[in-house]
Amino acid sequence: MRFIGLITDYGYGYYVGVLESVIKSINESAGVINVDHEVPGFDVIAGAYVVRVSYYWLPKGSIIVAVVDPGVGGARRALAVEAGDYVFIGPDNGLLYPAIVVEGFKRGVELSPGKISKLVESKFKGKIGGAWALSATFHGRDLFGPAAALLTLGYDLEDLGSPISFNDIEKLELEYVEFEGSSYRVKVVYIDRFGNTVLSCRPQQIEFNLEGEYEVNVGNRAFKVSPAVKFSDVREGELLLYVNSFNFMELAINRGSASQKLGLRVGDIITVKRLNMLRRHF
Repeated sequence: MRFIGLITDYGYGYYVGVLESVIKSINESAGVINVDHEVPGFDVIAGAYVVRVSYYWLPKGSIIVAVVDPGVGGARRALAVEAGDYVFIGPDNGLLYPAIVVEGFKRGVELSPGKISKLVESKFKGKIGGAWALSATFHGRDLFGPAAALLTLGYDLEDLGSPISFNDIEKLELEYVEFEGSSYRVKVVYIDRFGNTVLSCRPQQIEFNLEGEYEVNVGNRAFKVSPAVKFSDVREGELLLYVNSFNFMELAINRGSASQKLGLRVGDIITVKRLNMLRRHF
């Protein structure tokens, strides 16, 4: 069985059910894993982070269909890229780029609705008959999902579109760090439902250390933050800076919302600065 991992900003409504139904109606043996359908709407940066940190937990050979696509129906291209042990399918808006870089680009195609339509028409086992149409606003159902399902049936990437090079792919960098005086400028790349706020840096990139205390500046506001390993290392309601389970730096509040307290959104630039070497004790 070859697995298809789904990552979208659809929410857990009927869009997801229809997407999975189309895949199963093309190949009822395809294994579908719903990785995440609650990427914040239209947020390509947050979606790229979710793809980047989740894809390698799927079995090798899996196909990742990622759809966070505010430009759906417009000029942006639709891609299928083989990189490392995986295939990534989705819009060419930067969403797939960080994961492709990590795995290493092998080959890719710009998906052809005409080619996919002809193949799907003979394979689809649902009620729809006749020509397979591409809607203006639901390419997950009409293009990306079917492309993934066809790959699980043994079709090749080049059966689905025209070859592209790595340089053709829209770039989006998740890791962004600038050293400025004694501070590091970093970007917010993801906020989870608890308000935990992922930053665009790894611990080594800001010389993270559990000794001392940190200051985070958001605009003209400064917040003292304790370095920590886990939430319970600080008192309830206090801010902490820690390495999350995917090796990115993250801001959180023990049993609270860091994004709400600091007024943060994805894409915001903040500064992080270490203040001293004295370890706090509770």
